[in-house]
Amino acid sequence: MRKGTPTTDIQIQRSRTALARTALSRPVAGALADQLIPEGSTVFDYGCGRGDDVVRLRALGVDADGWDPAFRPNAVRRPADVVNLGYVVNVIEDIDERRAALLAAWALATRVLIVSGRTFGEDRAPAGVSHGDGLLTGRRTFQKLYTHTELGEWVEQVTGERAYAAAPGVFYLFRDLDDAQAYVRSRVAIYRPRRQIDTLALYETHRDALEPLFTFMTVHARAPRAHELPDADTAGVTDAVGSLARGTRIIRSVTSAAYWEDVSTQRRNELLVMLALGRFRQEDLLRDATTRTDVRALFPSADGARRDADRLLLACSDPALRQVNALASKVGRISPTSLYVHAPALAELPPILQVFEVCARLLSGASIGVNIIRLSYVADEVEYRAYERFEETAHPPLSFSARVRIGKLDVRWIAPEAVGERPVLHQKEQFVSPEHSRRELYAALSRAEQRAGLYDEPDRIRTEAGWAKTLRERGLMVAGHRLRRVRGDV
Repeated sequence: MRKGTPTTDIQIQRSRTALARTALSRPVAGALADQLIPEGSTVFDYGCGRGDDVVRLRALGVDADGWDPAFRPNAVRRPADVVNLGYVVNVIEDIDERRAALLAAWALATRVLIVSGRTFGEDRAPAGVSHGDGLLTGRRTFQKLYTHTELGEWVEQVTGERAYAAAPGVFYLFRDLDDAQAYVRSRVAIYRPRRQIDTLALYETHRDALEPLFTFMTVHARAPRAHELPDADTAGVTDAVGSLARGTRIIRSVTSAAYWEDVSTQRRNELLVMLALGRFRQEDLLRDATTRTDVRALFPSADGARRDADRLLLACSDPALRQVNALASKVGRISPTSLYVHAPALAELPPILQVFEVCARLLSGASIGVNIIRLSYVADEVEYRAYERFEETAHPPLSFSARVRIGKLDVRWIAPEAVGERPVLHQKEQFVSPEHSRRELYAALSRAEQRAGLYDEPDRIRTEAGWAKTLRERGLMVAGHRLRRVRGDV
């Protein structure tokens, strides 16, 4: 990235935008979470700043390198499986050079490019004066702030490739369509009922060998066809019980028919959500052979499944149908306008609401740390909320949130409140799955707080400060997930 021709006499100091990080940057951490940097991958950080992401990736055993015009100008810009262009395009004041940087990074990416830029509302907007299409700050740095949608559209316009939202202000570009579609399919939430196995000597003897077969059947709601199970797993089953067919019969003999009916229902719903998602993205997600086989096994025909998915996509745009399904949902907390649900329980929602949510997620990406999702049934809006230490903290405060308006293709960060004024979450058991391991612990605390009258004034306990004051006035404290009386000498 050479210096662009200045439009004023002011010398812009791009190197001052490089942050000293104490953890992986959000785009790189997200790519790891999305399993886009598997073992053996190479990573190149284009515009790496001080190189903190490179150092931390190497510590994780990843073959990583980087280049930066200010801090590592002599490094070789080399191709890699994954190239990260992290918060670079927003600090280049020259529009042509900005485009050139994106194209140069894309040229180095052999599998996937990660592009990120600062977005409105993500953090406190920098102070400055208008300069080109951005701002000149008091530190003589340039910042171009994007809306989430604007950044994605710009990336697509410059590269001519489809951009896939990973998180607000973060996008992936894939070289291979199969990789892109695998990423889209991974956005569909998966839920399976708990296994209920009757003790049987033959199964118990060969449990470890049969486990890969059991897992495949649970995921796909059918037995594997030839070569769908890895050769080593197939050999293990065959050596143990004689054949895959016999292994399948043994597994079905130790599980109830009702379990497999539930598995088939869940897989059919997932496939419908996936096909509706493909229609929303205008992509055929049946390119994958295993997915096509699942559809053939669970639906009368692929065309019939597509028609059902089209109806599902149409239905999720109807507020009345979303409301009916929200009221019928077995998970989540209902309000006069929305359903709030714990992120791990998404797959337990009715399919209409799953399609609604996953369409929003494809527009916004999925930010790391999101644990509560609000699905509106009066507006085409989904909000993603991150509460600090949700599992461990009885009343976690809101860290950040992002709101997606599907009809307007708009993604907005909601600025966090100051510490003390942040909203806190109460009655966590109302948001989680009935099968959540700590649900009863959460519920017991809520019952104790209800008996103590702590919920009598909801507006008063909404924030950290209000909740702390209410507890003090009642002489109470929350320790772990237990409500206790404060001793006089405390």
